[in-house]
Order: sequence, then C-alpha cells, then structure tokens
Amino acid sequence: MPEAVSQTPSEGGEFRLGVMMLATRFPRPLGDIGNPASFAYPVRHVTVAAASVPAVVSAQIAEPVVAAFVSVGQQLIDEGVDCLATSCGFVCAIHDRLQARLPVPLVSSALNLLPWLHARHAAEGPIGILTFDADTLSQAHFGRFWREGCVIHGLQHSAHFYPTIRYDRPQWDAEQVAQEVVEAALALHRRQPDMTALLLECTNLSPYRQRLAAALELPVYDIHDAITLARRGDAA
Repeated sequence: MPEAVSQTPSEGGEFRLGVMMLATRFPRPLGDIGNPASFAYPVRHVTVAAASVPAVVSAQIAEPVVAAFVSVGQQLIDEGVDCLATSCGFVCAIHDRLQARLPVPLVSSALNLLPWLHARHAAEGPIGILTFDADTLSQAHFGRFWREGCVIHGLQHSAHFYPTIRYDRPQWDAEQVAQEVVEAALALHRRQPDMTALLLECTNLSPYRQRLAAALELPVYDIHDAITLARRGDAA
C-alpha cells in the first residue's frame, strides 16, 4: 500500500492540492476529501456549481459540467495549486478531457489507481471495487484506467448512505452509515472470496477505510493513495 502522504514540504515548497468539489451539503467526516482536516498540507476546496450528484453520477456527464470543472480547475491553478483532485469518483469518465485542458496533474478519481493496483495484485486474484452506485458505474466510466479482473459492488440499496448523498441531505446516522459500508464490503467479499484488494471508488467511503481493512483483512485503497502517487510523479 502507498505510504501516508509526507507532512514535510516537497522540493520547491509545500505541496498544495486543489479539490474541485461537487455542489453538495451532505456530511464530510474526517477522511473525506471534502474535509480540510483530512490533509496534512494546504488544500483549497472550490465548488463546481454545475456539478450536482445527479449530474455527475450519470451514464454521461454533459459538456457544460465538463466546462465548469475546467473553469474551477483553472481558477485553482491560477491560485497556485500543484495538483488537482475531485470529490467524486465518477469524474474518472471525463479524466482525459479535463487533463487535456488543465496543465497540472489531475486525480479525477480513485479509479485512476486501477492500473497501478492491477500490476501489483491481479496475478494473485481479483480486485474488488466498492462504489456509490453499481447500477450506474460502467466500464465506460473507467476509460483508459479499466483493467480486467475487477468485481464491482455498490451501496445503491443502502438505507442511509446512498439516499443521504443522492438527495443531498445535511445529516445522517454516522454509525448506521458505517455499518452499511462495512456490510457492503463484506457482501462483495462473499461474492468474490479470492479478491486481493479493495478499491473505494466513492470519496465518501474513505472515512471507513480502517474499518474496512480490519473487517476484510485486505489492503484498502482510496483517492488519498491516488493523490500520493500523483504527488510522487507516479500517476497513470
């Protein structure tokens, strides 16, 4: 597993991350990319007003939404960030369209890690992917990051986690949500008992990473790992 992001300044100054946020108000507990306390270095969060959850968690992201991401990304670059990330894994679907127009490294999604993970784990068995919505996430969303040997499972039928995010509710039962996330991961593991690692598509799953690793006894990866690799110059 990638090491934790170093808290020491990178060469040439302290690393600065810009996060392009979906327009949401649902909870962002510690570990979530939308919580500034999740980072040990400066982070600038800017909301992409056109990017609601339904607009991005979709079979296709419309061009006005793509343009809005580009606009916010350029704003963050102008403010001096070294790397860009987003708060929704489904943005992987437009990764190359954004990266072609934004001249700093882009981490659009934890799904960007898949080639890196495949090279390290696929020989031993499948890689599990836990997603916000498995009914919507398709191979097309992965773009060039797709690799064979993945098993996808979603939380679209959860009673608290999914509707709170989908309908942008400002509160949830934190322990109930944590239980739903762990139960979903265990269901995926029952489906694929030989899986060798778990990748969290949804950035809102990161707060439960340690619980998931303990429950599955497997390495668990998320967007923070993808940011670490981008910072080191190892992004795909």
